[in-house]
Amino acid sequence: MTSREFRVGLLGHGTVGSAFAKLLPEQAERVERITGLRPSLTGILTRGEGSFDELLESSELIVELLGGIEPAHEYVLRAMRSGRHVVTANKQLLSRHGEELWEVARSEGVQLRFEGAVAGVVPVIRVLQESLAGARVDRVHGIVNGTTNFILTEMARTGETFGQALQEAQRLGYAEADPTDDVNGSDAAAKMAILARLAFDTPVHIDQVIYEGIEHI
Repeated sequence: MTSREFRVGLLGHGTVGSAFAKLLPEQAERVERITGLRPSLTGILTRGEGSFDELLESSELIVELLGGIEPAHEYVLRAMRSGRHVVTANKQLLSRHGEELWEVARSEGVQLRFEGAVAGVVPVIRVLQESLAGARVDRVHGIVNGTTNFILTEMARTGETFGQALQEAQRLGYAEADPTDDVNGSDAAAKMAILARLAFDTPVHIDQVIYEGIEHI
């Protein structure tokens, strides 16, 4: 198989972004054997450093791991309108602007992939998009937030208070330093909005999802 270099630009260098930057060269040879494309990291843009225009010019694929809405929204749109494929794990962005982003991807003939936005390494997105494309889905339910799952399990198992279980989750690395989106339910709501959109083939905005946090338990 003839192989070639495949140039990847990275947006964001936090916990997930830095892990991706480390993993990509480690797995490049394996990816090349399977696909014939050897991925290489052409540059990294953070919120405080780097030029998006330069990164875009040197990349065929943009991986968005900035999080939040802006400037991620602007960058993803610009990348796709410039003919670049995009991979994102940004559930908040997709749950608010998914319809716009998917339409731009279709019109520009590029791929917008987001498997990491919901359920981590569990391939639920691809299953809904491809494996179940011809099936009727009646209901989607499940545990979609690991932080709250851990906290509630610990409270039930040990009798700890919410605050104690949260501190333990942070100590073990299960919870972010700022766990607000996890414990107030908005993280799970964003994921369910994405899953509902795919499962039932109808636009679902996060504002249409009724949710409740666990911080008062």
